[in-house]
Amino acid sequence: MEVVSTLQATSVRGSAQAPASGKVCVIDTVDGFASLRDAWDRLVSDGRESPIFLCHGWFDAAWRWHAKSASLHILAYFEGTELKAILPLVRQTWRIGTQRIRALEFLSVPDAQHCDVVVAHASRAVAARAFVEELAARHREWDVLRLGYLHDDSVASTELRSEFGGRGFRSAVCATNPNPFVCLDSTWSCYYDTRTRRLKKASNLAANRVERAGPVRIEWLSPGSGNAEDVDRVIKTIVGISARSWKAKTGNSLDQSGPQQLIRRLSAAAHERGWLSVWILYLRDLPVAMEYQLVAEGNVYALRSDFDARYQEISPGSHLNRVALEQLFGQGLKRYYMGPGANAYKYRWCDQAISMHKLEVFSHSIWGRLLASWETGVKPVAKRIRDRFSSGGTADREIKLSEW
Repeated sequence: MEVVSTLQATSVRGSAQAPASGKVCVIDTVDGFASLRDAWDRLVSDGRESPIFLCHGWFDAAWRWHAKSASLHILAYFEGTELKAILPLVRQTWRIGTQRIRALEFLSVPDAQHCDVVVAHASRAVAARAFVEELAARHREWDVLRLGYLHDDSVASTELRSEFGGRGFRSAVCATNPNPFVCLDSTWSCYYDTRTRRLKKASNLAANRVERAGPVRIEWLSPGSGNAEDVDRVIKTIVGISARSWKAKTGNSLDQSGPQQLIRRLSAAAHERGWLSVWILYLRDLPVAMEYQLVAEGNVYALRSDFDARYQEISPGSHLNRVALEQLFGQGLKRYYMGPGANAYKYRWCDQAISMHKLEVFSHSIWGRLLASWETGVKPVAKRIRDRFSSGGTADREIKLSEW
């Protein structure tokens, strides 16, 4: 495999279980990143869940979002010339007052629903050890490692964290917003019968408001359908909807440079692989709401939904979501994931959710130690004291440090 000779290589040290030929390469150029594509995707096909969020095309699209604000720092573990594992990172800089905090984070975006080390199952332990060896050797070059969108059994929160702990690095794992989902293996009528009367009433009212507003047309660019021109037209349409949504004030609407680069790159790659699914609701032939999905391995991942803010009172986004969900039943699909978040409306439709976590590892640098003291010491104590007082019944007694 030619890529090894073109990349910066660092030998893996101090591991009796690691093959003598094992090495970690640090990829910090776009060309180096691109050269890994085929070998990367072969790793993803080795029985991993959520292939969409681990494939090279997803990270390539995510890089388009970060290109102006971060730098690539992808760790690739090789045995001989064979790629065995990838830790897809970027370097970011935060500021606390005048101090710069050097962070390593997953190459990810707010629309992600999963992330992890990309590795064949048989290589989990040795790859984790190799990556930690590399990061430990360079501990003065970073202050904190932040890895989000982790599932319970992720490599990052199990093997990787354990290896860091064995080398004296302090770390913290905290729960983040779960990812709610709807099972699609029954019928729509059976599922809808389980929803509350309140939800059904709100859904019917939204449908009536939309119907009264004018002729309604819903377009679905389903997985595997359409050509490149159809994709380009649909993406232009949803970018326009997003530009007129409330998200325009947040900087994350699809007309912004980073998000637009992401959605265009991702859509081209997803359409090529038969993953792209886009729903658009038109009122009087004007596009007013959309939902952007990816579909793979029988699962539907709703990445983004937007609506034209001028039509907020008639709830076109809610109506489109309900229609799209109904159509997904009976398609031979397994689950519809709504995306991590604490949004109340998601839990009106869902009874189950996938747990999500975030791992933070603190370097031995000065600021790494300070952050570790705050995140693993002061902050948890302060939170527990606050929670104890806010729950009532504690204001009239002394809180002993031994309780914490």
